[in-house]
Amino acid sequence: MNRTQIKEGRFMPLTLNELYTQTKHQYHLSMIAGETGIDHIMNWVYVSEDSSTHDFLKGGELIITTGINCQDEASLYDFIETMIKSHTCGMILNTGKYILSEDITDSIKALCDKHNYPLIEMPWDVHIYEITRDYYNRIFMDTQKDTSITDAFLSFIEEDSLHHYDALRILEDNHFEKEDCYEIALMKCNKKAISDDLKLRLLFLMESYIKLNDLDIHIAFYKNHFLFVFHDMEEELIYNEISSLISTLENSFKKMQIYAGIGSSVHTLREIRVSYQRSLAALVYAANNGQEIARFEEMGFFRILHSVNDKNLLMAYHDEYLKNIEEYDEIHDTNYLETLHQYLLCNGSIQHVASNMFCHRNTITYRMRVIEDHWDLKLDDTVERFHLMTAFFIRDYLNL
Repeated sequence: MNRTQIKEGRFMPLTLNELYTQTKHQYHLSMIAGETGIDHIMNWVYVSEDSSTHDFLKGGELIITTGINCQDEASLYDFIETMIKSHTCGMILNTGKYILSEDITDSIKALCDKHNYPLIEMPWDVHIYEITRDYYNRIFMDTQKDTSITDAFLSFIEEDSLHHYDALRILEDNHFEKEDCYEIALMKCNKKAISDDLKLRLLFLMESYIKLNDLDIHIAFYKNHFLFVFHDMEEELIYNEISSLISTLENSFKKMQIYAGIGSSVHTLREIRVSYQRSLAALVYAANNGQEIARFEEMGFFRILHSVNDKNLLMAYHDEYLKNIEEYDEIHDTNYLETLHQYLLCNGSIQHVASNMFCHRNTITYRMRVIEDHWDLKLDDTVERFHLMTAFFIRDYLNL
């Protein structure tokens, strides 16, 4: 199946292509090299004359330079190469004083072409102040639009009914219809706290991936998680894109472990809170089980437990069947509870329980006799076994 294409008019992050196309005549811009990378996401303008400033870059910046410190081919080549490695989206050379058009050699152009790095020339009589102020304003307006869309989605997720009318208007203006197919996914990494720097780098990579693949997804950072709103996309494709995105992120951050939870598909904006809550349950399930991605629809019996709002009721059910055995194990340093759990999982096969617990079958036979006698359990009764297995499911669910 082809990837879901962005609907006409749909908001997506600002790209260098958009700004270049809109302003190339106004500022007399001309593309010199690297035009194939023109669709890179652009999130800031950074005036730089020194490659040592690359430590301050987060990715996605458009670099503007006069070349005052790069007045020979080697230094200009090195400067551009450093900015490429810093994942900036492109560079404008303000030529005519410190750098001339003829100083931009074939080797520099080849470097930019190789890395799909847009290199743009702007004549000296265009003041840097004018173009930077214009671009800052455009970026600010773009950011405001993105924020308004995020806030609109959050008003439905948080059930802020006072603002639903305005939220619906904003979303419909950006082609998120009131009645359409939506699905929430959440993503987190194995760090307790995400720094602002790391958050920006991850968001940049995520937005770049979405833009590169023409996907109809809105991203936000919410309650220490990355939130994805998938719009009118099949569930199998959602899973594949999340999996591919995780691989992309982990290739860039080698020591990072990323987990994702995918909620359920809903058919109105008012229902996306349900999808969000289910994606959160799936995310917790994935992280606690060391599973890269969990889908709520594949969580089995946990889906039913998730729908029980009264957690005290679940705890009471658990305690009714398992608490006495738990307390006995703690006091006497025994392992009866896990033996019982394995017995139920193995459908009463002593041999399988012994194999799973690395014990002799006689040891398991003895333990099961103690369990049945001491706690008066009728393990040949199907209903009794169902209650016990349900209690174990509740235990695992409450430990998520």
